[in-house]
Amino acid sequence: MAKFFFPSCKAKATYTQASEKLRIYMRDRYNIDSVGCCRAEHQKLTAQDSAIVVCNNCAAIMEESSQAGNIEFVWDLIDNDVDFPFPDYHSEIITIQDCWVAFEKRHLQDTVRSLLKKMNIKYVELDENFGKTKFCGVNLLAPCTPSNAKLAPKRYVAEGAHMFTPCPPEEQIAYFQKHCTQIQTEKVACYCKFCREAITMGGKQGIHLLELLFPC
Repeated sequence: MAKFFFPSCKAKATYTQASEKLRIYMRDRYNIDSVGCCRAEHQKLTAQDSAIVVCNNCAAIMEESSQAGNIEFVWDLIDNDVDFPFPDYHSEIITIQDCWVAFEKRHLQDTVRSLLKKMNIKYVELDENFGKTKFCGVNLLAPCTPSNAKLAPKRYVAEGAHMFTPCPPEEQIAYFQKHCTQIQTEKVACYCKFCREAITMGGKQGIHLLELLFPC
């Protein structure tokens, strides 16, 4: 079984240094190189292949449009790596924001929390957590993109069309500020780029799991 690592184009562009550290880690620890964008490369995978992803949207695309026999998050590999050099955040208290795109993935959600514990972070839960989350930042305040609708129609159309509530850009900051009123900590851990950006727009310090695991 061949393993293909999809590092997320958006994550690479946004978290450049952390993504590069992750690329080196995957190469040195598992001898796995990244293969590029899931939208262009998903057709290459066969039922004998495994896709390793960072992004929740990449996972949705792989699940619905690829033939990959196995799909796993890079967070699982790190969580199971007994030699991973976890940074120590000295019992810092950080709220965790779950992502709607992965609302049903309890294993992923539990793994994220396991990683926070291993980094000595005391996380705070929101009322709408795990499968109850309805949050994905600006992703849900705009119409579903044609590409997502085509590549992951079950997630975004058949089962998720009602989640998209387009909101004018000038009203989005107020929307996210209202969301952040429930958050008591300054920092919020996210495992989604859109969630992180929205938390920051709302007045809190959104920080992606990649940034926590691979600090500058």
